Amino acid sequence: MFKFAKPYRIALVAPSGPCAPETVDAGKKVLESGGCRVTVMPNVFSGCTLEHLAADDDARAGDINAAIDDETVDIIWAVRGGSGAGRLLDKINWQKLRKREVLFAGFSDITAIHWAMAKHGISGNLAAPMMSFLAKAADQLSIDSLPEAVEGKAKEFRLPALRKGEITGKVLPGNIAVASSLCGTPFFPETAEKILILEEIGEEPYRIDRMLTQLRLAGTFDRCAAVVFGHFTNCGDAGQQMKVLQNFTAQVACPVFCGLPHGHELPFCSLSGRQTVTIRPL
Repeated sequence: MFKFAKPYRIALVAPSGPCAPETVDAGKKVLESGGCRVTVMPNVFSGCTLEHLAADDDARAGDINAAIDDETVDIIWAVRGGSGAGRLLDKINWQKLRKREVLFAGFSDITAIHWAMAKHGISGNLAAPMMSFLAKAADQLSIDSLPEAVEGKAKEFRLPALRKGEITGKVLPGNIAVASSLCGTPFFPETAEKILILEEIGEEPYRIDRMLTQLRLAGTFDRCAAVVFGHFTNCGDAGQQMKVLQNFTAQVACPVFCGLPHGHELPFCSLSGRQTVTIRPL
């Protein structure tokens, strides 16, 4: 069971794809068992003519903005990823969100919102399991790291190093495909001094190479503190994956690590932009 420091008020939203009511209910019960008070926002199950979206853009953004406006809400939590969060970036009230202490939880497609938050100087990005993973998580790392991330507690990791270094700083987690899709938009953040945590699902190694190249050419890695690779779930041959990561390491100047349990499988190490994280070579 997840044990939170206080009974956080959580608003569940669907910025991306649709989520089955039973999955939302299962995740909601997990959060409530940890003492949180959880509200499902009105448009989570509205549906859309574009079937890969939970609702139309205005409805999905409306739920997010309503949660931002509600001063009692501590955490806005995405029920799932999928696709579509990037469609909302010009509809979210970033100015109001910046004034609030609210966290925004999720990962995968929610990278679009998290990186746009960073662009607007908002540190409340919480890379955390969504409803399906919340219902399944039973390992100690997943259970312990989530409340630690919510509370902004400092973390330390020892990880395999592709290029050694010892780094302490703030993290910016993200999905590689979604992060690269923000290149050239007004929502791409400054990554200087950030520890970039990157994960992926369902992409062949050559596509991962293409996306990392796009991010590199956009200057993403020029001044970052380090790059840390998490889970690569269903991403083809593991040997080819490692060759891509080694080749990438030769093209950047910062420390590079791999093997962080973060991404589209359990265990899932939750991370917040408010945490100070130290990474040392294994």
